[in-house]
Amino acid sequence: MGRHKPSKSLIQQVKERLDGKLAIGESKYLAKLGGTHTQHIYSWETYRSYLKHACYFVRWVKDQPVDPFLGHKPRTLAECRPFAERWIQYGIERGLSAYTLKLELSALAKLYSCKTTDFDVVTPARRRSNITRSRGASAMDKHFSVTANGDLITFCRCTGLRRAELSQIRGTDLIERDGALYLDIHRATKGGRPRISPVVGREEEIETVKRLCHTVGEGKVFPRPNRNADIHSYRAEYATRIYELHRREFRDFKNERLIIHKNKVVAAYISRNGRRDVAQFPELYIEVDGRTRMRSGYRDIASAYYCRNDLRGAVYDRRALFEASQALGHNRETVVAEHYLRA
Repeated sequence: MGRHKPSKSLIQQVKERLDGKLAIGESKYLAKLGGTHTQHIYSWETYRSYLKHACYFVRWVKDQPVDPFLGHKPRTLAECRPFAERWIQYGIERGLSAYTLKLELSALAKLYSCKTTDFDVVTPARRRSNITRSRGASAMDKHFSVTANGDLITFCRCTGLRRAELSQIRGTDLIERDGALYLDIHRATKGGRPRISPVVGREEEIETVKRLCHTVGEGKVFPRPNRNADIHSYRAEYATRIYELHRREFRDFKNERLIIHKNKVVAAYISRNGRRDVAQFPELYIEVDGRTRMRSGYRDIASAYYCRNDLRGAVYDRRALFEASQALGHNRETVVAEHYLRA
């Protein structure tokens, strides 16, 4: 008697596997605290990306010659698993970017409930110089009118919202504190992390943001943002504005060090030659196996962020990077320097 053939296609198996990991509306931040965040998918955008690339994988597997060990082409996700490393290697040979390869690995790791490091393959390092997204003209620009979408562009440059956040922001989310305007961003945020970000820009730009919000009231400001708008580019401009607002001259932070707790600056001190001085905050250190280590959750780092690779020689003010990072809704200040900043 022949082996039982699954009634569901590989595509359907992929969809059901990923559907079972959906946790839309749940807090990824809280899941991280509990150590369970890698088991679920928290946004529709991530789900769609993983689904697309996982389907690419199983379709490619179906096109491969019959496996001599199986005696037939793979019919289940388990039978597809031995092909994972070959699929990534195939992507490397095709010249896929390091970022696309990372996405492919992440999709497979989610599909098989493992880590990306569990796959026996080494992908190229991701470098800022290889990023092409939102740099220069693209095909979408031909179908996007800057004039007709002037309010949308201004709003994005002043607020730094992600596309999903932009589609959910309401006029009543604009708040005023001590004479400055902020947005209370708590819908469709990445990882379920709410934030309150400053509205920055020229006076006429700020007036545009106020007008748009006051006009719609409790309604959505941009319920259907133009799909051809280069939202990531506007976020980069916003990040640069925030950085420039807080940036100091190099001489003012050359030898400064920051104490970081949960990705926030909690203290600062001046050290000799800019090197770490344990004596400044002895209560933050413990002895482990005869070695002095900082307590969990703390970092002692230099205020001077020295860039590498294609930005070698540039020095950023890490305090200002943290301000931009928090305004954008990121956890790490390095993301701003490596992916957003245009200073």
